[in-house]
Amino acid sequence: MKKPYIIGLTGGIGCGKSTVARMLEKRGYPVIDADLLGHRVLEPSHPGFNEVLQAFGKGILDQEGRISRPKLGLMVFQDPKKLEKLNSISHPHIARMIEEESLKLAQEQASRIVFLEAALLIETNWQETCQKVWVIDSKEENVLKRLALRNGLSREEAQQRISSQISSEERLEHADLVLENNGAESELEEKIDEELEFILRFNRAEMSLTRRDN
Repeated sequence: MKKPYIIGLTGGIGCGKSTVARMLEKRGYPVIDADLLGHRVLEPSHPGFNEVLQAFGKGILDQEGRISRPKLGLMVFQDPKKLEKLNSISHPHIARMIEEESLKLAQEQASRIVFLEAALLIETNWQETCQKVWVIDSKEENVLKRLALRNGLSREEAQQRISSQISSEERLEHADLVLENNGAESELEEKIDEELEFILRFNRAEMSLTRRDN
């Protein structure tokens, strides 16, 4: 069984993680979205559903008996202890799903490269499962403009969202590659292609050595 070569993608809100993920998928690389896995934890068919319901009560349910993410979000983002409780329930489930998904996807890829898009990659220590970490960074003024355009947030609301995260400096300490997203998308794509070519050369050499050893 091929071991996955996991590259973590992270960055602050509005920096362009989804843009980079889209570029990678266009090039044929699988991207695991940790946020979507978190949504899966809240589905009635998932074991995490009952754990979250027991912790936060039936007030988080909608009329169909499903967990309402807006209701749950309103509750936990106003209380750091409740947010910590939710993370303590969901993150172990997400980590297991990341492991299972990355193993599965690695078998389907000649390069065995799998990307993990996670806003909280550093905060959860998921970077420890990654061979490399790519940090997408952007100037605050550009982020504010994107959040106003994409989310309809006022400047003050956007700055509050930015301030609620770890600083850009903290994130960059863990970066093997920094992708500056302040110009044209073509510049971003060029940098991605350069790094992918370097990683592919390394992987081919490593796999060749493994075959000879066997």
